[in-house]
Amino acid sequence: MKKLAIRVRRIKEYGETTLGKLTIDGVAKSWYVLEPGGPDSKIAGSDKRITAGRYKLNSYSSKRYPGVYEVKNVPGRTKILIHAGNYHQNTEGCLMPGKLFSILPDNHYCVLHSKKALQEIFSIIGNHQDVNVTITNAVGL
Repeated sequence: MKKLAIRVRRIKEYGETTLGKLTIDGVAKSWYVLEPGGPDSKIAGSDKRITAGRYKLNSYSSKRYPGVYEVKNVPGRTKILIHAGNYHQNTEGCLMPGKLFSILPDNHYCVLHSKKALQEIFSIIGNHQDVNVTITNAVGL
């Protein structure tokens, strides 16, 4: 079974957003990730980022989010997806990758080129059967 480790290191907070850096073991490239602001939350529907930890990824598909991945076994939360999106309004705990980031006039981060980043990441994930993501908080360090 081919295993793959993904790491999301949360590095900055601004307004109601958290910015992280996503890396994949054995891959030289990295991406940014936009999540809701903190603190970490186990409350469903809280529109806060999920609790830092190690989680399994499973493929997930719905009418709204076809062909994405779900972060499984998140304490108190369900349907935490990795999907395309640029702004904090596009997420309720989900992780949205981008190739670049920016700061909006309303004092929030956003990610840019999210669909392209998602394609790059998913093309790597798709070659593996056992995928885990480890999320760590390094905000303010």
